[in-house]
Amino acid sequence: MMTPAEVDALVKPLTIKDLRVQTRVRGLTPAGGIEALRDRLKEHMLQTKDFAIKSETGEDLAVVQVTAGQASSEVAAGAGKNNYVRPAGQNVGNFITDRCSSRVLAPPGGGSQIVFGDADTKTGTSNNNYSRPSGQQNVGNFITDKPSSRVHAPPGGASQIHFG
Repeated sequence: MMTPAEVDALVKPLTIKDLRVQTRVRGLTPAGGIEALRDRLKEHMLQTKDFAIKSETGEDLAVVQVTAGQASSEVAAGAGKNNYVRPAGQNVGNFITDRCSSRVLAPPGGGSQIVFGDADTKTGTSNNNYSRPSGQQNVGNFITDKPSSRVHAPPGGASQIHFG
């Protein structure tokens, strides 16, 4: 025998669609809002002492209490065990160590480096195709009459408009 508080706890998580199914299979009217449906279903359950949740065909469904951290396969297998439950609370006994909790795959900013000022650079060949031995990129440049880019079409395109 269930108390009215236990019936209330059983009915409260049901959605309005589920409540309408439960009232229909019990021969009750499925009309009304969620509170009216809950009250109607609770009253009927307490009168008939039928506390089972039913399918749309009227068969009793198994009600399973699920706890956070439980896999549905464990619940179905009957091994309802939550490995994260502690009597004193979930985060009791935690401590900080020197070990990183995540693995760093690349340094911040990626693998590239920008050096400002005088810093020792690696000896050997450079990957920069435009580097100069003196280290200054724009030394020795001069302006000529030859354009540095080719013009494929005049400004505005190749079309012309003649008036007159």
